[in-house]
Amino acid sequence: MRDEYFSRTNSVALVMQFPDSILQNPETVRTVQSDPRLFLCPCVDLKQEIAPQLRAIEANLDDWKTVGLKIYTSYQRGSADSAELRPVYEFAERLGLTVTFHTGLCSLVLPSDQDLEGSSAAHIAKAAAEFPGVNFVAAHMDDPRTDACCRFCAEHPNLFTDLSGLFEAGYESDWDVLLPQYGGAVRAAGCESRILHGTDFCPAIGLNDVERFDEFLARIFTAEELENVYYYNALRAFPRLAAYLKEA
Repeated sequence: MRDEYFSRTNSVALVMQFPDSILQNPETVRTVQSDPRLFLCPCVDLKQEIAPQLRAIEANLDDWKTVGLKIYTSYQRGSADSAELRPVYEFAERLGLTVTFHTGLCSLVLPSDQDLEGSSAAHIAKAAAEFPGVNFVAAHMDDPRTDACCRFCAEHPNLFTDLSGLFEAGYESDWDVLLPQYGGAVRAAGCESRILHGTDFCPAIGLNDVERFDEFLARIFTAEELENVYYYNALRAFPRLAAYLKEA
């Protein structure tokens, strides 16, 4: 997967680790360590005790090139404003980590609790307000609640969202539908500075587009905005990534 991805693009990429209960991925950390262009967001598995997971992440923070954490709401029952996640945000604030949530609709092929309400960006916005020192990402723009997600991003300077996972086989991919849904939501909210580029590249589950995202983004953003969406917004959203790249 790494080799195929970098045969089609040559940029920095963040790897979002899956919990084993969703998709076993024993080579994730080793793959990140194998390439200077890869950085890791280890998962926090909501079906397991959280404190030991945080201890393991801290013990391997730099060895894993850790820039954030990934929490799979929708797939796993829970919400960003729940009391059980407060220690995660305190941990993230102390170490400068960014917390990314899966939001909205799930993959067609992965096991899921289908807790779409729990993954709502409305819950993430509450956490962002309570923890202004932590950056949060609502991945996938909380599809189909894209308008509300973008409004929350516009209201909270520490809340970002991304355009990723749009072209999974089996989902609607008509640009006449997607462009007004996603591009329209961004423009209406005025949250261009909070938008991140991503592909969710994972051919094993039918996500293998790279080039189509470039075409899609060019329909939404100006050339100046694209420079931010592709790069500078991510450096603001993930401060540890910025620090790693500066060191490199």
